[in-house]
Amino acid sequence: MHCATAADVKASTLFLYLLLHVAVAEACTCVSARTSERQKIATAYRQEALIFVGQVLRVDTVATTDTIQVADQGPVERRIRLIRREELRYTFAVSRQFKGPQHSSTVQLYTEMQSSMCGKQFAIGSEHLVYAYQVSLKASPYGGPPVPIPPYFATSICDRNQPINRVKRGELRYLARLAQADQYTQTAHGSR
Repeated sequence: MHCATAADVKASTLFLYLLLHVAVAEACTCVSARTSERQKIATAYRQEALIFVGQVLRVDTVATTDTIQVADQGPVERRIRLIRREELRYTFAVSRQFKGPQHSSTVQLYTEMQSSMCGKQFAIGSEHLVYAYQVSLKASPYGGPPVPIPPYFATSICDRNQPINRVKRGELRYLARLAQADQYTQTAHGSR
């Protein structure tokens, strides 16, 4: 028979405390419709703001600090908290662009640091077909409506990003046709 010592009780108590108070981590979950590849490409073309083929030239870690309100009353130092956030900023040399504003020969886009936060990792020197969305609002740290910010492009593992050597030729041809139809529509309506 084993008698519990004070150290055993402390260790068990600490374990139970940690078990009950550990924050639940949320993982990235991507949802994909059960449609044909062609329909998925067309949907991505409509939804994304920038689609291109490019080679990764550089990756930088970008850290930002923001404030959030955590309480309505009390001293300022207890109502407001600073939060630090890190993202990856990739610089690509664009070799072919299917959609988006005309850039110089390079484009920058952002993604989360970890894949568990839907971040997409690219190796320097690798070439990819990239789908990116535009971010122009951020959630207000104090609640209320989103706050306008200078626009930038971002991507995630939920987008159709692929190394160029894994992209089916049919996808590139279909993107080219969608881009041509888009350009024709814009020209016909006088928006270019």
